[in-house]
Amino acid sequence: MMLGTVISIFLHLGLSGPVMPLSANSQADSLTVRDTLDASRVTALRSAAVPMTTMDRKTIEALPATNVADAIRYFSGVQIKDYGGLGGLKTVNVRSLGTQHTGVFYNGVKIVNAQNGQVDLGRFGTDNIESITLYHAQKADLLQTASDLASAASVYIKEVEPEKTALRASYKTGAFGTKNPGLYATYKGKVRASVDASFLQSDGRYKFSFHEFANDTVATRTNGDIKALRTEASLYWRDFAFHGYLYNSERGLPGPVVRRVSEQYASKDRQWDRTVFVQGSWTKRLGATSLLAKGKYTRDYCAYVQDPSKNAAVMPVDNRYWQSDAYVSAAASWQPVDWLGAGLALDGRRNGFSSTAKYPAAAAVEHANRLTGLAAAQLAVSPGWGWHLQASLLYSGIKNSAAGQAARYHKLTPAVIVSYKPAKQLRLRAFYKEIFRAPTFNDLYYTIGGRVNLNPEYTKILDAGADWESDLKFLPGGKIKLSADVYKSKVWDKIVAVPGISQFRWSVINYGKVDIKGAELNIGLESAIQDANFSITASWTWEDARDHTDKNSQWWDGHIAYSPEHSGSIVAFAAWKRFSLSASWLYTGKRYRDVANTRDNAMEPWYTTDLSLAYNYALGRLSGRITIDANNLLDQAYEVVTRYPMPGRHFMFKLSVEY
Repeated sequence: MMLGTVISIFLHLGLSGPVMPLSANSQADSLTVRDTLDASRVTALRSAAVPMTTMDRKTIEALPATNVADAIRYFSGVQIKDYGGLGGLKTVNVRSLGTQHTGVFYNGVKIVNAQNGQVDLGRFGTDNIESITLYHAQKADLLQTASDLASAASVYIKEVEPEKTALRASYKTGAFGTKNPGLYATYKGKVRASVDASFLQSDGRYKFSFHEFANDTVATRTNGDIKALRTEASLYWRDFAFHGYLYNSERGLPGPVVRRVSEQYASKDRQWDRTVFVQGSWTKRLGATSLLAKGKYTRDYCAYVQDPSKNAAVMPVDNRYWQSDAYVSAAASWQPVDWLGAGLALDGRRNGFSSTAKYPAAAAVEHANRLTGLAAAQLAVSPGWGWHLQASLLYSGIKNSAAGQAARYHKLTPAVIVSYKPAKQLRLRAFYKEIFRAPTFNDLYYTIGGRVNLNPEYTKILDAGADWESDLKFLPGGKIKLSADVYKSKVWDKIVAVPGISQFRWSVINYGKVDIKGAELNIGLESAIQDANFSITASWTWEDARDHTDKNSQWWDGHIAYSPEHSGSIVAFAAWKRFSLSASWLYTGKRYRDVANTRDNAMEPWYTTDLSLAYNYALGRLSGRITIDANNLLDQAYEVVTRYPMPGRHFMFKLSVEY
């Protein structure tokens, strides 16, 4: 039935009719390993030929991270766009390719926002997260959905699977009037299940300083409040896994800071969000063949109100938006011998969008639909002598329709992954990938900033790197790991969305052609001595991303917006008996707010220093953790997005109790 649904979507896509052209310029060892996803899960051929970074549960707990965005910002090559406060929008951009080129997967299924293509990572807490993994290019698993191959980079968020029957309550409080209670329950029997619920309330108020030309402003950030309820439930039974998610929030949208700071002109915009999704997966191994099926249904609601009686500088807006996402996938892998494997996958997706605009000028269409069909084929070979080769071919078929306007895209995009392991401690690797992404509904249809004739982006990526690790005999339990990458990307018809007068309303810019080159270096060191252990990781990224659209333009060869040349992070962790301490330092270098690389558009470098102190206690059958976080300890004034000042020094306190 699921396979039939996928095939029917392909039939609706069709290969006839007008086709919008795309420009012609437009993990693990090198030897095969067996990967058991669970007691009865499948065998897969894997390669560590793609750069990847994983943050495990221990690291996530050690960082002062309230949500997934707070944690992932320490990955190399990652830029988080953060608009400040607990309620601010937080999106991820990898290697300057853009937010929409980064796929976000929750428990193995992709999160899709067809309206604007952005996934707000601030909506996902860290209390129930087992790991966060960033892959460049794609996972090298043979048994995966076609959607797993359809992004230039992918972030995988994996929930903790129940290992015992327990109940945990937590409460977090501190700066911004934060109140964040949570409850997490797990059950382990023939069926394993978990329920996680949390409520977040914050007034979002914090002092900031703003400097521009001869203007110095010290004020309090307002309209950044949020009330949000998040509830999740999971069920694991034999070869099946099910997951349900509910997020409901009301928040203010603090606008950009301008020279004239006045309550009369300050943002009073309000937004209400509700997201519900249910998803399931099934895996089965039958000899040399492994099967995978996944399905998901999502319903999103968003309301946005802009009232000129409260802000004299805005037009009236009172809009409601609904999105639906129905997704099915069927995949199979075949591994007859240890050195050879193949995989096939078919995905079908239908996105629906509708709006009711009290003031119609805010939107160009009331209804839009998108049908997406993806088909992927993979082949992996490990011939010996330390070599591993893997290739994939992805077909993408997309049909958009709205208000009588239709656009279709059909494209084949390849990827090739190679790794060579000349020694036990050293692995050399490289990949080449082509990928494209279709414009979102906002890009195509909204008069605020959309362009119906917007071309899809087409990207080519080339990466070469090495991994090395070794024991350190002079240090008890010591290990050192190094990884380095150099990369080059070309993007044609690059689509860039930048904030307009609020977080909700954006302008769309098409740069045409962007050339990106960069280098990343990651170093990790760890040691363990009896009751104590220590680790330190450092990452550094150099990147040069430039607009090469028009040689006659005075801004030819300018750095694209929000792409720093240098960035990096250092995270140190120490634990002794029941105590643990982490210190983290994050740096972002000079960048520009616009492709016009003038002094007025330059944004100053910034860095933050955070500390987190924790104590794990046990009282009879009760156990728990007490945590104190100090964020932006040196109280630096900085902006991640221009005119959106970030909070200064602030503290959080968290208590958890488990039975």
